[in-house]
Amino acid sequence: MYEDKQNLNALPSPDYTQIGEKPKKRRAKKIIIIISVIILALLIIIISGAVILGLTYYNNIQQAYQLSFSAKADLEASLHKIMNRDFKAGADLIKNANTKFGQAKNLLDQVVIVRRIPYLSVQLKAVDNVLLAGLKLTESGQQVVLLIDDITSPLRNESISYATITEEQKRMILHKIVASESLLYEVKKNIDEADAAIAAIPEEKLVSQLRDGISPLREYLPKIKILIDNSLPLLKIIPKVAGFDQERAYLFLLQNNSELRPTGGFIGTYGILKLGNGEIKEFDTDNIYNLDRSSQHVIKEQSPWPIEKYLEQKDWALRDINWAPDFPTTAGKTIEMYDKENKAIADLIKSGQPIIGEKGTVIDQVIPYEKDIFGVIAVTPEILGGLLKLTGPVVASDMVFTDSNYQEQLELMVGKLYQELDIPISQRKGIIKQLADQIKVKLLTLPLSKLPDVLDIAFAAMDQKQVLLYVKDPEVQQLIFERGWAGEIKQVDGDYLIVVDSNMASLKTDQFVKRNINYSLSWRDDDLIGRVEINYQNNADFTWKSTRLRTYTRVYVPLGSELINSSGAMENDKIKDPQMQAGQVESGSEFDKTYFGAFISIEPHEKGTLVFEYKLPSKIKDQIRINNGYKLLVQKQPGVMPDLTLDLRFGKNIKSANPAEPEKEWFNNSYNNNLALDKDKDIIVNFK
Repeated sequence: MYEDKQNLNALPSPDYTQIGEKPKKRRAKKIIIIISVIILALLIIIISGAVILGLTYYNNIQQAYQLSFSAKADLEASLHKIMNRDFKAGADLIKNANTKFGQAKNLLDQVVIVRRIPYLSVQLKAVDNVLLAGLKLTESGQQVVLLIDDITSPLRNESISYATITEEQKRMILHKIVASESLLYEVKKNIDEADAAIAAIPEEKLVSQLRDGISPLREYLPKIKILIDNSLPLLKIIPKVAGFDQERAYLFLLQNNSELRPTGGFIGTYGILKLGNGEIKEFDTDNIYNLDRSSQHVIKEQSPWPIEKYLEQKDWALRDINWAPDFPTTAGKTIEMYDKENKAIADLIKSGQPIIGEKGTVIDQVIPYEKDIFGVIAVTPEILGGLLKLTGPVVASDMVFTDSNYQEQLELMVGKLYQELDIPISQRKGIIKQLADQIKVKLLTLPLSKLPDVLDIAFAAMDQKQVLLYVKDPEVQQLIFERGWAGEIKQVDGDYLIVVDSNMASLKTDQFVKRNINYSLSWRDDDLIGRVEINYQNNADFTWKSTRLRTYTRVYVPLGSELINSSGAMENDKIKDPQMQAGQVESGSEFDKTYFGAFISIEPHEKGTLVFEYKLPSKIKDQIRINNGYKLLVQKQPGVMPDLTLDLRFGKNIKSANPAEPEKEWFNNSYNNNLALDKDKDIIVNFK
């Protein structure tokens, strides 16, 4: 037994590590093969899916691209139809474009997975926004074109003019304009959404083709938005002002800007204009002295002291009523004085006393009194130039008036020729009524295709304050404010400036005077100093209509400004004050502004300068130091277009400015610019 055990122990031990090795290797290999097959299958599925998905996405993108270009072609075709007054066909094409934009957007909405890829997602999002803008624009475009089609349906005849449209047709047109208000506010909403969609597209990271395609939208959409925003107030203004369903009477003032006054010019002619359902029911004008001369000495309202001193008019009258540079204030005062003077005339007639007009002449009658004045319309003769350019030459009182000679011809007749023609002085301004009537006839008989040109002239004149409007209706007046046609002294939080000249008995000299306003800003220790320098160059001669310039000038600046220095003020001109004493500077406050005023006189072919230097209030300093920005509003006086030079030294580097400076002035700490003050100017500067 023992030996058997020893023998057994002597036998070699089995190698258990070898047991099952070959089966395990075969199994692992099999698993690897299976996994590989599965992975391969998955890859094939994924790749196949990606190919199928890619083809689907490619087809979607390609179809969307084709639909978008087809929509673009429809829009271009619609413009052609609209220009040819085929509004319904134009609207149908816009509707087609809208449908195609919608289809293109639906196709792109299905492209989901690609949107998770950063670069591609930016491109697709941009296209989404473009299509959204296209949908909003075409939806609005169709509505507007159909509205135009409805409103203009009575006006399709090529030979039709405003004069040939019946009053009932005009009333219906005004009615449709009133009824369209809610629709056009919906259009405004769509335009705003389209503008926001385009504004949200990043300017960087876009492929060049897409960037180039979006560029026109970036340029034109804001302009369309401004057009809509500016047009909407007209929906309320025009029907009420034009006498829709209720006749409106206006006090008409012709302000001669050759004799400059605060709201545009000397009021030499007044009148009554009546409008009803878009028609001129009545328009009568007269020499303002016929109403003024007798009544002003009955009323005995004291004139503002500069009028009393420099015009030697103790009693205030309608012709000088526009002393306040804020036109709504002047308009209210004008209606008040018109009422007083007419009542004074009525009392004189009742008592059997004669009506005394200009230079002591006896007047038979004045324009019948209109007690229900709805508003005031003040114009300068400048608007006649644009209208005569459109109508062509007009003949009145055997004189030919053109866009280049109307002012000279009017001055010749009113100031000199009437004497040679034995026209009574009280009737010397009858030529103005005759000229207005002839221009009206020509305008009303123009083809309606010229109506946009007439509106362009009118809107430009109102933007430049050659026409000012005031109405008693608060809602409409607010819209006139918003449109910029009220001629008010505006209220702003930032810096402010308006220079207001008033001709003080220097004939029609202002037409020969060149003006330049220099405004500078600088720090002096802890004070912010404003400096206004008004340079006058009198290019007139001594003639029957021109002489030395005599002007009382007021400068309105932010409330709380303190005058620290001035120069150029005179006591009077060299004839009335041979010693040429220095004048005093008046200081005061009104219209939530501080003002400084002074008199200056400048001989023909000489220059003169008024300077006002003042400390600006803390709120303007804080704009620059704390708010890191600066705003300045320079308002234009109606009736004159001076040059404006700005030298604003902030002591801080400028990041951006609007309007932009000339390129040579960039990259420093001051703003320097030369601008034509043809309308109010907003200057906005941001600092780094």
